[in-house]
Amino acid sequence: MSDRIIESVESPHALEQLYRGNPEAFTRDFPDAFAARPDSMALQVWHERLFFNAERNTPTPPAAISWQAWDIGLAIGLSFVAGTLMKLPHFFATMDEERFYERNLASIILGALIISFCVQRRMRAKAVGGILAIFAGAVLFLNLLPDMSDSQTILLSAVHMPFLLWSLLGITFMGGTWKSISWRMDYVRFNGELLIYTTVILIGGVVLYLVTYQLFLLIELDIVWWYERNVVVYGATASPIVATLLIERVARYRFKIAPLLARMFTPLFLLTVIAYMVAMVVNRKSPFTDRDFLISFNVLLFLVLGLSVFSITERNPNRGVGIADMMNIGLVSVTLLVDMVALAAILFRLTSYGFTPNRLAVLGVNLLVFCHLAGILYLYLQFTWKNRPIERLDAWIAGYIPTYTVWSLIVAVGFPLALGFR
Repeated sequence: MSDRIIESVESPHALEQLYRGNPEAFTRDFPDAFAARPDSMALQVWHERLFFNAERNTPTPPAAISWQAWDIGLAIGLSFVAGTLMKLPHFFATMDEERFYERNLASIILGALIISFCVQRRMRAKAVGGILAIFAGAVLFLNLLPDMSDSQTILLSAVHMPFLLWSLLGITFMGGTWKSISWRMDYVRFNGELLIYTTVILIGGVVLYLVTYQLFLLIELDIVWWYERNVVVYGATASPIVATLLIERVARYRFKIAPLLARMFTPLFLLTVIAYMVAMVVNRKSPFTDRDFLISFNVLLFLVLGLSVFSITERNPNRGVGIADMMNIGLVSVTLLVDMVALAAILFRLTSYGFTPNRLAVLGVNLLVFCHLAGILYLYLQFTWKNRPIERLDAWIAGYIPTYTVWSLIVAVGFPLALGFR
């Protein structure tokens, strides 16, 4: 919301529209925007309107960065606990390491982030209790599933349960609410920033690892085994937690890199996907008969879908239609084509080779993606050609997210129980 206020600073109408759309979020995040643009007459007027104080004649903008000792303490504490949980297979030799990480890797990271936002948002005890109860139930269910290496439904549960937990993280990010469209859009943007900051921190960790290895190698000390089982584990686990702290306390007040990267990579991905589709036809490579190729095809689909959605959510709502919109429409159109090919391939495999839980799960999520993309493309064309409000597109993107959550719940919980752990 603070970013939107800053972007709308020259438009009184847009500011009023933002306020009426979500007065609570506007009032809460306004000090951040005012700290970034204290020179704006429009924001000064809004500051007096929202925070009028008869004893002061001039507004005093708040500090741009509000570091607090408990912020750092919370990040260190959560990183230590999460890292220690990651090392449980190292402490107990009888524990199956592969099974443990398959079922708990995502829940440890997401659990730490959920607790972090529960504390930062100062959520009500009732809401925190409900979220933690659902989280604990999901993790317990996953770990109580029988150990059957050939079970498709158990593997599907392990793959889909993290998305359910990701949805819980979204609710804590939104302060315990889930109906606000603007908050959902903010959560989508947060995930883009989190991915970038976590990647940067991990790259820095790799550099530190290489430097440390070479330094100790010079004095003939081999610390690789100890370093990897301790420093690397704790450091990798802490990276998204530290990234969240940076986003919440630093990045939101400064230049954000995610929108720039989205604008940069959208045309590159568009060209790549088009070239890939052409090469697939020329080389007569078909996802209809090649299972591995179909899997890679779906990975490409979800990767491009994520970039498409993120590019649209980072669009400045006050900017006119431009070349970036044409790129976004092109990327969504190509992604929709990829999804149609994937759907045809899945239906072909279902009718030709019979039913399996994997094929049903992939068919369901591809249908969801198809409907999502079709709605995005239709509303985007309505915006660019008929000058319809861009907010309709934002509402569709954010409003559709719970559909994925429901499907992930059906696959993660319903499939193993209904299909007898097949």
